[in-house]
Amino acid sequence: MKKIQRTTRKSGHSVITTLPSDVLKQLKIEVGDKVEIRKAKQPEDDFLETVHAVMDDYNEALEGLVSR
Repeated sequence: MKKIQRTTRKSGHSVITTLPSDVLKQLKIEVGDKVEIRKAKQPEDDFLETVHAVMDDYNEALEGLVSR
Protein backbone atom coordinates (compact mmCIF):
# COMPACT_ATOMS: atom_id res chain seq x y z
CA MET A 1 0.00 0.00 0.00
CA LYS A 2 1.28 3.46 -0.76
CA LYS A 3 2.02 5.89 2.04
CA ILE A 4 0.09 9.14 2.10
CA GLN A 5 0.52 12.18 4.29
CA ARG A 6 -2.15 14.68 5.12
CA THR A 7 -2.26 17.92 7.08
CA THR A 8 -5.05 18.90 9.44
CA ARG A 9 -6.98 22.12 9.02
CA LYS A 10 -9.57 24.10 10.94
CA SER A 11 -13.22 23.88 9.90
CA GLY A 12 -15.57 25.71 12.25
CA HIS A 13 -14.85 24.39 15.74
CA SER A 14 -13.32 21.15 14.43
CA VAL A 15 -9.96 20.09 13.07
CA ILE A 16 -10.29 17.95 9.94
CA THR A 17 -8.29 16.14 7.30
CA THR A 18 -9.19 14.47 4.02
CA LEU A 19 -8.43 11.15 2.36
CA PRO A 20 -8.32 10.60 -1.40
CA SER A 21 -11.14 8.51 -2.81
CA ASP A 22 -8.74 5.83 -4.12
CA VAL A 23 -7.37 5.36 -0.59
CA LEU A 24 -10.88 5.12 0.84
CA LYS A 25 -11.74 2.53 -1.79
CA GLN A 26 -8.55 0.51 -1.19
CA LEU A 27 -9.10 0.50 2.58
CA LYS A 28 -12.82 -0.15 2.14
CA ILE A 29 -13.68 2.88 4.29
CA GLU A 30 -17.18 4.27 3.93
CA VAL A 31 -18.95 7.28 5.42
CA GLY A 32 -19.71 6.54 9.07
CA ASP A 33 -16.93 3.96 9.54
CA LYS A 34 -14.74 4.30 12.60
CA VAL A 35 -11.02 4.62 11.93
CA GLU A 36 -7.95 4.85 14.15
CA ILE A 37 -5.43 7.61 13.55
CA ARG A 38 -2.03 8.39 14.97
CA LYS A 39 0.36 11.29 14.71
CA ALA A 40 3.12 10.66 12.17
CA LYS A 41 6.60 10.17 13.61
CA GLN A 42 9.04 12.96 13.06
CA PRO A 43 12.21 12.00 11.13
CA GLU A 44 14.39 12.55 14.22
CA ASP A 45 12.22 10.07 16.15
CA ASP A 46 12.99 7.40 13.56
CA PHE A 47 16.70 8.22 13.71
CA LEU A 48 16.87 7.98 17.49
CA GLU A 49 14.92 4.71 17.48
CA THR A 50 17.40 3.31 14.95
CA VAL A 51 20.39 4.43 17.03
CA HIS A 52 18.95 2.81 20.16
CA ALA A 53 18.14 -0.42 18.30
CA VAL A 54 21.67 -0.63 16.85
CA MET A 55 23.24 0.09 20.22
CA ASP A 56 21.08 -2.62 21.83
CA ASP A 57 22.01 -5.12 19.11
CA TYR A 58 25.75 -4.37 19.35
CA ASN A 59 25.99 -3.47 23.04
CA GLU A 60 28.42 -6.28 23.89
CA ALA A 61 30.72 -5.43 20.97
CA LEU A 62 30.61 -1.72 21.78
CA GLU A 63 31.47 -2.35 25.43
CA GLY A 64 34.37 -4.52 24.27
CA LEU A 65 35.73 -1.64 22.19
CA VAL A 66 35.49 0.74 25.15
CA SER A 67 37.50 -1.60 27.40
CA ARG A 68 40.37 -1.94 24.88
